[in-house]
Amino acid sequence: MQALPPDAALADVSGSTRYFDRDAAGLAALIRMRAAAVHDLDVTVEHRPEPAARPARRAPREPGAVRAVPDDPEAITLFLAGLPAGALPGMGPATARTLASYGLRTADQIAATPLLTLQRILGTATGRRIRERAAGIAPARVTPGAPPRTFSAEHRVVPTGSAPPDNAPP
Repeated sequence: MQALPPDAALADVSGSTRYFDRDAAGLAALIRMRAAAVHDLDVTVEHRPEPAARPARRAPREPGAVRAVPDDPEAITLFLAGLPAGALPGMGPATARTLASYGLRTADQIAATPLLTLQRILGTATGRRIRERAAGIAPARVTPGAPPRTFSAEHRVVPTGSAPPDNAPP
């Protein structure tokens, strides 16, 4: 399991499919059911084959859903179709603007562009990486126990000995 702040986590369930005698989509439904029963949380679980891209900023998550990303490379490309270029993992705003200036605004347009063209526009390594992400290929694996990149918390401090406001209930 790997935390993805602020409200997501990755779990590699490939070793659990035989133990629970379920496929990954069945495990996703089980995780969702147990989160509701034990923690009273209505969570969305997404099942993706490895190495499928993590569309982190995909359309809003439907509460309480199990969404399955297809296993076929062409079906993954169709799943990502229409996704704005800036939503692809590893795509910064400057790269998205550069691609938009060439008319490449969505993941399916980028995936359909020849690799050499993208490499001429973005450079060799960046062009290959962005094309892989648009095609649904993400080489990153789940890293168990990896610390989150950022962490923050807010605490409201009430000074001791101060009088409550006049409109406070008794």
